[in-house]
Amino acid sequence: MLDPEYLAGVSDQLLALIDELELTIIADISKRLVKTGSITDTSRGQAQIAQEAGLVYQDVVKRVSQTSGYIEKEVERLFQEAGVQNLKNEAVIYKRAGRQAITLGQSETMQRLLEANIRKTKGDINNLTLTTAVEAQTAYINACNKAMMKVQTGAFSYDRAVADAVKEAAVQGTEVLYPSGHVDKLDVAVRRATLTGVNQSAAQLNLQYAQEAKCDYVETTAHSGARPSHAVWQGRVFCISGKDPEYPPFYESTGYGTGAGLCGWNCRHNFYAYFPGISTPAYTEATLQEYETKKIEYNGKMYTEYEASQMQRAQERKIRETKRKMAGYDAGMKNTDDEASKSLFQKQFNEESVRLKQQEKALKDFCKKIGRQYESARTQVHAVKDNKGNIVGFNRSVARKAVWANQKTQKALAEKARNDKIIENMKSAGMRGQIDLHPSLPDVKQLSFDDVHINDKRQHGVTEEEAKSYIKNARFSVTKWNGKYTNYFSDAGAAYVDNEEGKIRTAFKKEQYDETTRKAMEEMEK
Repeated sequence: MLDPEYLAGVSDQLLALIDELELTIIADISKRLVKTGSITDTSRGQAQIAQEAGLVYQDVVKRVSQTSGYIEKEVERLFQEAGVQNLKNEAVIYKRAGRQAITLGQSETMQRLLEANIRKTKGDINNLTLTTAVEAQTAYINACNKAMMKVQTGAFSYDRAVADAVKEAAVQGTEVLYPSGHVDKLDVAVRRATLTGVNQSAAQLNLQYAQEAKCDYVETTAHSGARPSHAVWQGRVFCISGKDPEYPPFYESTGYGTGAGLCGWNCRHNFYAYFPGISTPAYTEATLQEYETKKIEYNGKMYTEYEASQMQRAQERKIRETKRKMAGYDAGMKNTDDEASKSLFQKQFNEESVRLKQQEKALKDFCKKIGRQYESARTQVHAVKDNKGNIVGFNRSVARKAVWANQKTQKALAEKARNDKIIENMKSAGMRGQIDLHPSLPDVKQLSFDDVHINDKRQHGVTEEEAKSYIKNARFSVTKWNGKYTNYFSDAGAAYVDNEEGKIRTAFKKEQYDETTRKAMEEMEK
């Protein structure tokens, strides 16, 4: 099983490579536009445009070939990592049901499934990136023709017409052409291909696992903001074979195996093994209802989770568009001998640079206000080029990397000193066990809840949802009895987990904290 949050970010590093490829292609187009822009004679101009268009095509093919090896390695990495994580999550469920866990290395069938999905996705992405050469060529020709028209009519100066052409090419970005004739942005197409490929790979592994372990039931994952056609089956248990009348049939109910169904196009739902009589449903009806009705407030208006995510994506697209413009203007400055053009490109570059900072700040503020994660992975990768401009690798820029590394080291040392002091004070107050201020949290969906002990015997008045929220929001944890028990403490309450049985054995609200725990929580606030 891969949860929706994992799938949402699975392609971030790959998309960072695609972003850099896109910026390089835009710079190449800009360079060609500058060279062609001075031609105003129609016949000579068309001949020059045709010649340069052929070179644009060659430029893109060259760039794709320079990056394809890195892209393929990243695809292999993320698929392998996702495959291992998926089976690790499944193993927890099978062990709890008394079944033998299976690793990727133990099943040749699973290995073949994973390798087949890797090959397919690499092929899909390679085909997509190569079609950008045709689309870039078309964008270049259209931009040139518009620039020539503007100059010939006398409505625009040469430098303004070329600058507008560069801007137009940058705004359009690099596009891909599907066999159906549909055109899409390169990064959108790659993300769709990767997310769908990884999710389908995990699904196939899970079904193979279930077949080998003779498990006939699965439970689907759930998340807020799901499309209506998926909300009807998310977070529910199904019978794979369809033979048990007490559970709806898996394939017919979820549409698994179709593009619009479970694990289809851009779907972040997955599923995991379920054993009736042993497993506990991960989602209550109340939780699923909350997912459907959850609203987020922003600037006095209420939005659904899906609407908020689309607002964030729109801002992210604007930032990438600004970066493309900057790449185009920068290439224009470096490849023109005309002083008026150079000055205009510099002016445009400076304006976009200011706009970029404003957009990034606005996005960070937006994410902070609505409680969404600011996605920075795609901004952390930079192309490394040789003195001829060829892409020879990907990394952070040397200066940025040095600054970042130094800041990270200093921050880590300061945080360690602070944490050591907090733990020392907690122990002095009477806290016993292995204290972790940054606990590794279990998957609460897989934990059972001892309601009889917690509420019937102890009368703590804590619901299962509350207990699990204490774990998810834990400020620190204390592990005891050689790892058998881990106690999680949050601002609202505490939950004690039996790690061997995968069970929340007790939970209570913050009002029941003893003096030692209250002092420990006070230390966390210092």
